Amino acid sequence: MDTHTLEIYLGLCRNLHFGRTSDEFHLSASALSRLVQKLEAEISQTLFIRDNRTVELTPQGEILRVFAQETLQQLAQAKTQMGEASELLSGSFRLFASVTASQTILPKVLTQFRLDYPEIHIQLDTGYAVDALQSLHDGCDVVVAALSKTASEGLAKKIITSTPILTVAPVANQFFTQSIIDWSKVPLVLPAFGQVRDNIDAWFRENKIKPNIYSEVSGNEAILSLVALGCGVGFVPGLVMDNSPLIDQIQIVPQGPKPEAFHVGFCTTDRHLSRSPIVRAFWSSINAELVS
Repeated sequence: MDTHTLEIYLGLCRNLHFGRTSDEFHLSASALSRLVQKLEAEISQTLFIRDNRTVELTPQGEILRVFAQETLQQLAQAKTQMGEASELLSGSFRLFASVTASQTILPKVLTQFRLDYPEIHIQLDTGYAVDALQSLHDGCDVVVAALSKTASEGLAKKIITSTPILTVAPVANQFFTQSIIDWSKVPLVLPAFGQVRDNIDAWFRENKIKPNIYSEVSGNEAILSLVALGCGVGFVPGLVMDNSPLIDQIQIVPQGPKPEAFHVGFCTTDRHLSRSPIVRAFWSSINAELVS
């Protein structure tokens, strides 16, 4: 059970999808299946329950996931400490960000960090922004996430930018024509959860409006796709709208709700900051002025 096998196993635990994991680690589907079978034979336990549609971790698989995560973290910490002992900080750290954040925020922050610490390798995971904080519990060292300005126990946060939550409709808007909109009748495409949803829900509550929900989806890209198709009106952070390939098929509704802005920043755990010199070095390199 080598470290590369553990990394692949953690990837499968994170994705719960053999196809995506095969692509991520450049393996054939049969090679990944053989790796799982070898692991299960080695420990004489079933790690996954799978059928044609779903993959689920067994309780034994969860125990191995925790073991693999802690083992790789301890190995990375040992390498980091050895690097410090030789006066050259080296090793790796795992960073999570949405595709939008990867394209707009990370290049500005990471450029100087890479120059200052060329021996540190960055492992970048991408996914839905709403999954960012959960990724901290799944082994990521630092995440780019939607953050509240209030303190959170056990977490360290650096908010680096704020962006308004925009109301967006298809270019051929068939949902309203007048300046005064009855928001109880407009079909809405909403995020299933996350900061945007919380802020929009708060606005509806304050205005005593029961929303007409057409669909609840994960990810801002899915919201924009459904809006562009004419399914309803949606709400997305301005940062996402500015970088969307669908921008020509969508219009901003100026008379839309004005909920609290969407705050974006870096987040890690107090534990990571106290234990990892690499995370501390990265944390010190974050400069909000680089992003604004």
